[in-house]
Amino acid sequence: MSSVDKIKWAMSLRDPQYEALKCFDNISSRIEYKTASKSEAEKAASENCQEPHKIVVDKEFDFPSFCFDMTTGIGKTRLMGACIYYLYKTKGYKHFFILCPGNTIYDKMRRETVPGHPKYMFKGLEAEMGRPKVYDGENYLSYPVRYVQSELQIEKTSEIQLFIFNISKIFTRGDIEFKFHKFNENLGGSFADVLRSFDDLVFCMDEAHRYYAPASKTAINYLNPVLGLEFTATPKNTNKNIIFHYGLEEGAGKFLKIPVVMGRTNTAGYSDDDIEEMKLKDGIKLHERRKAIVYKYCIDNGLEQVKPIVLVACKDTTHAKKIKEKIDSDAFFGGRYVGKVIEIDSSTRGEETEENIQKLLTIEQNTNPVEIVLHVYKLKEGWDVNNLFTIIPLNAAKSDILALQTIGRGLRLPFGEITHIEEIDTLDIVAHDHYREIIDDIKDNPVFKKRNLDDEDIPETEVVRVEAVVQDQQISIFDDVFKDTNVKSFQNIDTNKDIDNLYEAYQKAYVKKAASKKKDSKPDGQITIFDLFSDTADTSSVDTRSKEEQAPTDTTVSQDNLDITIEIAGPSKSNVPELYVKALFKQKVEEFKRVAISVPKISISYSSSIEFKPFTVKRNVMDFDVAASKIERYDAVNNRLLQTLDADPLMVDDPENTLACSLLETIPEFSYDDADLILDVVEQYLRLIDGDEETKRKIIRRYATVIVEDLRQQIYASKEEHTEFIYNVQQDLIVFGSFAKTKLKHVDGKLGYKKEIADKKNIKNYLFEGYRKSYYPVNSFDSDDERRFAAVLEDDEGVVRFIKPPLNQLGLFYRAGKQYNPDFLVETKDCKYMVEVKAANQVNNEDVQEKARAGVKWCECASKVDADDKKWKYRLVSGEDIIIGNTLKYILGLAVEVKNIDE
Repeated sequence: MSSVDKIKWAMSLRDPQYEALKCFDNISSRIEYKTASKSEAEKAASENCQEPHKIVVDKEFDFPSFCFDMTTGIGKTRLMGACIYYLYKTKGYKHFFILCPGNTIYDKMRRETVPGHPKYMFKGLEAEMGRPKVYDGENYLSYPVRYVQSELQIEKTSEIQLFIFNISKIFTRGDIEFKFHKFNENLGGSFADVLRSFDDLVFCMDEAHRYYAPASKTAINYLNPVLGLEFTATPKNTNKNIIFHYGLEEGAGKFLKIPVVMGRTNTAGYSDDDIEEMKLKDGIKLHERRKAIVYKYCIDNGLEQVKPIVLVACKDTTHAKKIKEKIDSDAFFGGRYVGKVIEIDSSTRGEETEENIQKLLTIEQNTNPVEIVLHVYKLKEGWDVNNLFTIIPLNAAKSDILALQTIGRGLRLPFGEITHIEEIDTLDIVAHDHYREIIDDIKDNPVFKKRNLDDEDIPETEVVRVEAVVQDQQISIFDDVFKDTNVKSFQNIDTNKDIDNLYEAYQKAYVKKAASKKKDSKPDGQITIFDLFSDTADTSSVDTRSKEEQAPTDTTVSQDNLDITIEIAGPSKSNVPELYVKALFKQKVEEFKRVAISVPKISISYSSSIEFKPFTVKRNVMDFDVAASKIERYDAVNNRLLQTLDADPLMVDDPENTLACSLLETIPEFSYDDADLILDVVEQYLRLIDGDEETKRKIIRRYATVIVEDLRQQIYASKEEHTEFIYNVQQDLIVFGSFAKTKLKHVDGKLGYKKEIADKKNIKNYLFEGYRKSYYPVNSFDSDDERRFAAVLEDDEGVVRFIKPPLNQLGLFYRAGKQYNPDFLVETKDCKYMVEVKAANQVNNEDVQEKARAGVKWCECASKVDADDKKWKYRLVSGEDIIIGNTLKYILGLAVEVKNIDE
């Protein structure tokens, strides 16, 4: 494995980072930077860069310097770490100067060179390279160096040394606080002279476009590096040293969000202030819809909540203050954004600006109330957040709206990968006043999408939390109860006989849960949006408290109260769940018996084993040349042969042991347990070689590699592979919890389960009710086919109960790290089914079939352990075969074949 491949594997590099490192390797493997001239390095780079072309390094640099042009969000700092380690590993370079353009990036880079940091630049290499020595503006005076008799002596080291500095600190101008170029007693000279003494100093320039001013280039060149590596998303037009490019057009939709230009074309007659107001309100409506969608995604996938934020680009500082006053008022969206907006502009200077930007670095945290950031050309590099989803450019210029530095702030993916949910994988750019012009510019650009809000307005939605038998805060308690009492089937519970034991276990579990909740409760009487549902009362329960004691309850979160903090209403609103009295607890257990299917939680894996069978060995190498070698003694002066002597032949001491050890090393599946087989194979082969023992020792010495390869092929031809299907019951009984759903706000209440809607493409935004056999009182569907199938289940007399399982609660994986969530679990009087409903044109899709194969295997396992002694069967159903009025048996009889099920 090459050094580049090893680094890719260890650091889990993304494809663009890996390709960039390979490009750098193609150049670096052909040249030694310590001794090569600048022109030689340019020639090697020109011939071996990403797309070979003439590479020209800036004339003011005396050293070769190569640029990586990579769009924001791809991971330039991580690529920098990979390049540093590559040079250390392949060339032995140990001294790397990391140059930063400002204090914010300087501080960020210092943090990211500390092992354990989430964005550690050498993550994955900790065991291999240890912790690098880091020197910066705070500790450079401690560098181990001294002058002896006017000669600089530097402590030798085998470790990587990093020098991290702000560009302003290495200029040669007088700097009272930082004397980088001046004599220092501790060093015995200047630190600049220390750096100049290294013969392997490599300059790594973060945001390299910031260093192309003459003073910067002079300061860099003075330190006499052997190589420069430049990293930027916005190279200068004068950059002729770009060896690798990966732009927004390559990364959007793969490693970055897709920018979507939102606009209105019917703006004629509106004043500039009107259009500005329209843009702000549309942007905030988009933001509120995005909050609901992201919230639901986090709930469905058991992830820590991500808080979406908005970036508003203002014209100038006066404009920014005006917008802040508007947003930070009770009149704007009912006061929902009071205290949730921060302003970053040029009215703040120096340290004050840096301090404000530092505050932004915590904006991803849910405890930070800020949701809206106002800026005036200040947020460029250094503000790396994953939760920016909406940009509202109020500055006038069209070019500013599409400025990559601004858009780049919102391109990073909040969950680290594409989710394939459009409203999570996209960045909204609200551009009403320049919409037509921008669309003309980007109409042939595959990166950008567009949306005319006059044709397709922003729907108002609300988040609904759907709970089943018990409220969410009770789910884990009931789960513990069923575990502790060894309940494996809801239907086997005798509520009259078992209720005492169950209730005793419930009380113990409740005390444990309540104690934990009390410990974590907030003292300020507030909860965040992310705690909002933890205290939602179960409206189906019988509350034994008086009306005065009961707090208002609501399982719906609308856009109007989807805020970061919500005041707790009423004295009973706390983090401690309600303790059910025995009668209410019994009622809940009986409800579980009625609607819950007994479903085990099963993990499935495969174990492959290889067995090598004894076989008759053949000799496929027929000729072994063992002719004697000669040594000639020659008189070079008189040009004559003196004599010829027999050479001492090379031979092995133990041919049998030599071949056996070689086979053990060559065939990775072999272990010492296979010693008998290995020795048998070797002995057979030796018997097939003609000659005495001495001859065989000579042949083995000379032809061992050829013989081992001959044997290896025969051994592999005789092997038998066995794949064993393994399953493990992780939990006897799954207690399915609630799920979150976004629905259209204008829909009054919920629709009856037989109600057919005309707006079928938006069926995901509706909820359907009226079910008696469903685990959940209301259900949502991804297609009308699913809705019709649920109606069939509800009306079929043979169906006892059914569940539409929420995402990621069944725990069924169809490939590494990928969960499969089937559409329905159905229980009839004599069987249980896992059913997937798909459109007719999708049933043979390979991904659908792969999930189906996993479902079949799961059902095989579940059938063996089902506590109700019912067989589980998997069925893949085409939507065109689902007709209300037909029976479940008839529809399942038309199920689609699952292909390659034995693979």
